[in-house]
Amino acid sequence: MGRTGGTGPDGGRAARLLARLALLALIGSLVVLLLAVGDGGLLVVGSGFLGLVLCAVGVWWFVAHRGAVRLLGVLLAVAAPVGVLVLFSHEGLWLTALILCLCWGAALACARAALRRSRPPRPPRAVPATPPKRPVLIMNPKSGGGKVERFGLVERAEALGARVILLDPSAPADVAELARGAVAEGADLLGVAGGDGTQALVAAVAAEHDLPFLVISAGTRNHFAMDLGLDRSDPSRCLDALTDGE
Repeated sequence: MGRTGGTGPDGGRAARLLARLALLALIGSLVVLLLAVGDGGLLVVGSGFLGLVLCAVGVWWFVAHRGAVRLLGVLLAVAAPVGVLVLFSHEGLWLTALILCLCWGAALACARAALRRSRPPRPPRAVPATPPKRPVLIMNPKSGGGKVERFGLVERAEALGARVILLDPSAPADVAELARGAVAEGADLLGVAGGDGTQALVAAVAAEHDLPFLVISAGTRNHFAMDLGLDRSDPSRCLDALTDGE
């Protein structure tokens, strides 16, 4: 995957500047809509605001999701502004439509450039990992509406030789201390079936002790799993890493 800019000081400043320019372009489009009240009436201006909101929703779906939802986000992000421009042109607001088009185009271009410059460096090439001998997995039965039980994660993990620490929802525990205790007892891999917050706590402990970390996508959002390219629809597939990891 190509990369423009970087996460160094210069790349970070450039990304922030481009993000601010994208925001200014969006604000400019709002100002144009407000100025169009006298020419097109509230109905036309309201349609413009609705189109702007739908476009933002489409962009968010494109960034935060994959598959059919991401495709729908692309269609929405394109169709919403096109519909607004057609409506404005039909009402004779050619100049307003042109300025809105320029503002939205500048906002999208700056936002895209900011995202490209803020990308982290390309990760090292994946290589096969030695299967762990004493893996320990911490599982939250409440995460994702009960995915641990629904996908039989405890039974599958134990069948693959892992020791499972099942959290008690009625007695909140210090997850990081549980992970450190597992390391003290000889764990050579740490893993979590839970939300991104729990993942982060245990990942920090794994990093402290230079141990491999297994992400099981049993949370609600699973942003970390998405970044890693894991299957978020079936968390049990993540357990394959116990025998065939990278």
